[in-house]
Amino acid sequence: MGVVLLKNLHMRAESQSYVDAMYAVLTHQGWFDMPKPILAGMTVSGFRLTVDRRLSAASSTAYNWIAENFLACDFIGITTSSRAGFAFQPTFPLQRRRAITDIIASVDRGVGAIFWHNGFVVVTGYDADRELLYYSDGSDSVEGYKTLPYDKFGQNGTPYWYYQTFIGQVPMDPLAVYKESFMQAIFKWETHDIMLPNGEYGCGRAAYEMIIPALKDGDYDADGSRSLFTFYAAAKRDIAIYAKAVGSVWPEVCEVAEQYGALAGLFKRVVTAGVKDLERVEVFREAKSVEERAIDELKKLVRETAANRRHNVGLR
Repeated sequence: MGVVLLKNLHMRAESQSYVDAMYAVLTHQGWFDMPKPILAGMTVSGFRLTVDRRLSAASSTAYNWIAENFLACDFIGITTSSRAGFAFQPTFPLQRRRAITDIIASVDRGVGAIFWHNGFVVVTGYDADRELLYYSDGSDSVEGYKTLPYDKFGQNGTPYWYYQTFIGQVPMDPLAVYKESFMQAIFKWETHDIMLPNGEYGCGRAAYEMIIPALKDGDYDADGSRSLFTFYAAAKRDIAIYAKAVGSVWPEVCEVAEQYGALAGLFKRVVTAGVKDLERVEVFREAKSVEERAIDELKKLVRETAANRRHNVGLR
């Protein structure tokens, strides 16, 4: 069979790794034609804010990948299939074989796939003779791709393996997608992720209540927190751009866009070189208030739907 390589499929590291990977696949297929920050907002990925007590980099991806990445696609009408598990399980060799088969089948259809390799990356092709996957993770050059032997799939710096293939697209009403993304933003701000230990992780509003004491006490992962805050600074920037874009077609969103614009500016200050912890404490306190105001404005925009879902605003 030789080498099969999908032309012009390349991931660029500009946002969060899942959004970067998803955007690469969808735009390559012609299933999404708007800027990447709009994808971050419409899929709700940019509204997620989760940290652990140590402020480790890994907490940025501490969520149920199968469920939430499925929903990210479902929100915009993309049908997908995904699998995940632990590489230490005795059945992993069989699961790896199934993963490689599914990924190759996707490439043969002309559609890239996503898998976890210390971050979400995009499969761009394969070499059947040498048993290699070609992939892009945003750090490789535009001219070339990285390679991964089939038998190394699932072996990375974490015990997890994951992959997602994309099937097709269902037309969606953009305004309905915007409204649903705001409902989900409220849910993520107010609700703890049931997959995570309550005392060890903070989600949404509670994330700030974990960040601020950690910075004040100095008891946190300094290296990991730099990556973590950079990750969320990109997310807040994307959401600010998203809210401004939605405001151009839904004028009532303009106030929300102002708040998220201010929030993005605060997160940018947090990752500025030389900013000390005491200053960052004050910036995060202000950021929490600004994001609270943004959520209050979102509640006004979707109050009827939120009232109908009063027992669980995240219900779909």
